[in-house]
Amino acid sequence: MTEPASSLAAARPEAGGGSPVDGESESLLCRWLATVLGAELDEASLERYRQGEAAPFLDYLRDAHGITDEVERLQEALSRLVMFTTPRLELAADFTELFLADARSGAPPYASLHAGDKQGFHGKAAERMEARLAAAGYAVRRDVAEPADHLAVMLDYLATRLQILAEAKAPDREGWRQDLEAFVEHELCSWLPRLVTRSAGVTTASDFYPALLALLEAYCRRLVEELRPA
Repeated sequence: MTEPASSLAAARPEAGGGSPVDGESESLLCRWLATVLGAELDEASLERYRQGEAAPFLDYLRDAHGITDEVERLQEALSRLVMFTTPRLELAADFTELFLADARSGAPPYASLHAGDKQGFHGKAAERMEARLAAAGYAVRRDVAEPADHLAVMLDYLATRLQILAEAKAPDREGWRQDLEAFVEHELCSWLPRLVTRSAGVTTASDFYPALLALLEAYCRRLVEELRPA
C-alpha cells in the first residue's frame, strides 16, 4: 500500500488548480477505498494507518477535491483509536455491526438495499452491475463472490475505469468520461446518502467506518461535478 499512497501524493495538484480529472490518482484513491471497505482491517494495516499511511489519500481528497469537513472527521476518528486497548478488535466488531449484520440492524453496503427498488438483495442495481462487469470481462458468479452491487466491488470497478480514462487517447476520452459520470451519478450517488444515514443509526465503538462512508459520499458527489464538461 505504500507505493500507491506515495504515487498519489506525488500527483497531488495544488488546491484550486482547476485541472481536469486525474484518472490515475482517482483510480489509486478508489482502490484504497475499496480495500478498506471490502474487509476488516488487519493489525498491520491498522498500525500503518495510525502511523500516517492514510495521510496522502486524505490530503489528496482535501487538496484536489476541496473536501475538508469529512476529511477532518475521519482524521479525528483515526486519532481516537489510541483510546482503545484493542483497536483492531473494536474496528472488527464495528465492521460486523455495520456491514455484515442484516438490513434491519446494520448498514449492509449493497446498492440494491438502498436504491429504492424494493427488491432487497440482488435487485435491479445488482443486475445492472452484473451486466457492467460482464461487459468489462469480469466473471460474475453469485455462488462464490460478493454480489456485484457490493460497494467494494463497485469501487474497484470504478478504479479500473478511471485507470482506463487515464490511459485513453484523446479521441476516446470523451466517451469514457461520459460513462464514468453516468456510473458515479446513477449507480453510486443515488444510494450512498441512504447508506450514510443508515450507518449513523448503528451504534459503533469508533466513528471510523461511518466517517469513511460520509467521506466517500462527499467524494462521489464532487467527482460527478468534476467529470461534467465545463
